[in-house]
Amino acid sequence: MAHTVTVAERPRRRPRTAVGVIGVPVVVIGVTAAFGGLRAAPTGPAKTAVGRPIDQGPFTVTALNARTADVKQFSGPPKHSLIVTARVVNTSAKSWGIVTFLGGVVAEPKPGRYADADPMDSIGMISGAKTSDLHPRLPLDVQLVWALPAGTNPGDVTLAFRKWTYGQSFTNDTFDWTVTKQSPFTAKVTLPVRARARS
Repeated sequence: MAHTVTVAERPRRRPRTAVGVIGVPVVVIGVTAAFGGLRAAPTGPAKTAVGRPIDQGPFTVTALNARTADVKQFSGPPKHSLIVTARVVNTSAKSWGIVTFLGGVVAEPKPGRYADADPMDSIGMISGAKTSDLHPRLPLDVQLVWALPAGTNPGDVTLAFRKWTYGQSFTNDTFDWTVTKQSPFTAKVTLPVRARARS
């Protein structure tokens, strides 16, 4: 008597759906990567526009304009200089000197080369009066000054802003904001330079 194979006895095939579903994303990822869709996000400081606020930690800084000028001295002839005006808001709970603030901003005349602003000529301005302090929550225009060779009028200037770090002091138990020449840059902005004006 012939043996009848029932449905239950027929060998079952393994489902191929799972393999197909897994295979499709792999192919998509491979194609996307080949065309650059999975490239890592760019590293380094963000390039921002003139007039856009930059968060440095204890300060919010907005670069406004740049110009060259002959800056008057207490003695001797005026000094040819680059002057960048930035609106600075101290967002911390303490007052800071303008000189301390300058530690977080440098000019970048060439890629990878940095120049500190002159702490003697750089000054804060509020309602037409000069000040050397940044008080909490009080917007202030800071003029950052760099000496230039006579007759030099660059077409633009790039500023690089360092990121301040909040942490505990190495010498005591207090916490505060700090910045050093090794601090990473958080943003850069390039400003056109208006040539030659009296200051």
